[in-house]
Amino acid sequence: MDPRQARTRSALRDAIHTLAAAKRIDQVTVAEVSRVAGITRDTFYRHAATPVHLLADVLGEELDETLRAHADLPARSDSTLSVFDESERDLLRHVAEHATIYRNSMHPRLIGPLRDALTERIEQALAHHLDRHPHIAPPREDGITPERHVRMLVAYAGAGTVAAIEEWLRSGDLDDIDAAARTVIAASPAWWLGRSRPRARA
Repeated sequence: MDPRQARTRSALRDAIHTLAAAKRIDQVTVAEVSRVAGITRDTFYRHAATPVHLLADVLGEELDETLRAHADLPARSDSTLSVFDESERDLLRHVAEHATIYRNSMHPRLIGPLRDALTERIEQALAHHLDRHPHIAPPREDGITPERHVRMLVAYAGAGTVAAIEEWLRSGDLDDIDAAARTVIAASPAWWLGRSRPRARA
């Protein structure tokens, strides 16, 4: 990306953050984003089809950075914590940091492109984990190809995580990220988690 494109992208990022935090994303117009970013409508359309898609792209890029730090997790933890404990907390920290934007994008679920961006990033991370550690997956059923087996496992976990995040956003304050992360992890199948010892019940 050349310097001028980078400046435009930065201006668009700032503009969509500002506007999406101020009102429902489906009420934000291309004209508003262009005005706040200091660009023309034609320039906007070189970067995104709609403000919703721009927001999904911007938050998706931030999620990429968040999840990249957890790209190569081990199959098993060396403690009673799940291998996903830190990545789940970082994911929820990202959501909490942009809570107003995410809530302004829910009617009552996250608007399609934003939900897709979140789901796709989680699925990509889980698929990468399974690719590195295929032995952790449950046995494949006859009639299901290996590729479909992985896709179904990943899709189930990804969609469930996003649904849990939506409920967390709907149901009150987001102060206790650790408790939310533990709740999502508690709902996950044991084979994903890689704990070295069973976690004791409180």
